[in-house]
Amino acid sequence: MSIEPSFSRDQATLLRMLAKRAMIGGTPAFAKAKTFVVFGGDAQLGATTICHNLACCLGLAGQRVATVDLNPRNQGLAFLTGRTPAVSIDELLTGHSDLHEYLMPGLAASLLLPTEESTKPNQWPSAGVDRLIRQLVGLGRHADIVLIDAGCELTPLAGELWRMAELFLTVLNPTADAITAGYERLRTLQGGSPRKQAHVIINRASQKQGHPDLVAGMDTTARKFLGLAIESIGHVEVASEVSAAARAAEPFVQRYAEHPASKSIQRIADQLVRQSLGISQSSSSKRAA
Repeated sequence: MSIEPSFSRDQATLLRMLAKRAMIGGTPAFAKAKTFVVFGGDAQLGATTICHNLACCLGLAGQRVATVDLNPRNQGLAFLTGRTPAVSIDELLTGHSDLHEYLMPGLAASLLLPTEESTKPNQWPSAGVDRLIRQLVGLGRHADIVLIDAGCELTPLAGELWRMAELFLTVLNPTADAITAGYERLRTLQGGSPRKQAHVIINRASQKQGHPDLVAGMDTTARKFLGLAIESIGHVEVASEVSAAARAAEPFVQRYAEHPASKSIQRIADQLVRQSLGISQSSSSKRAA
């Protein structure tokens, strides 16, 4: 049974939040959100948990962030936040639903879009995928960063997110099976739409430094065979308390703020903020030129 939040979720509350966000810094209606995608190198590697906790860190740091669940196989964001989804991914992609209609307030004035899982992730129409991508980019009126949980399946939507994301973050575990599965997924995505760089997060790291040898090995192989540079954006230590935080529908980084894993997630969030600022400055330079 889901745990509903204690604060109001009525439409008027959300509209006031959106109006306030639209006014911050005079954000124009055509502003584009920076899209950061979190993708699992395989199932059950903790990508959804990392995505949720990164969003919490970003929101608590004052960033305007919207977290969108586009994982076709589970209701991970709904479970972790104690929310009841009002729409499925299938409805967003095959109907006339606009994702703006289903945004709800999250922690620290962030926005959330939890969704029901999909029954047909490989049957989504290309027009629906394109439309959803435009809606995600259009969230720039209300969020500087859109953080997307993309699941781990190689769907047409995952391919489009790979193509359009400013940062594509693949979550891996430091095991041979996880590294191999993650590399194969990246190889498939790169074959569909080549990009120059992807980032990885090593979750459940058993080494203090985060297994840089594994990332270096992936990077060497991917550069040689895929023309793709792979860079670590951080690692997260093993944390047995994650399940307790999930059951309480409370962010791990808030419930166990002093845990080494929380500190690691905070460092990754800081990296994302720096990357976001770098993207903004780059875009401004291009417009000025």
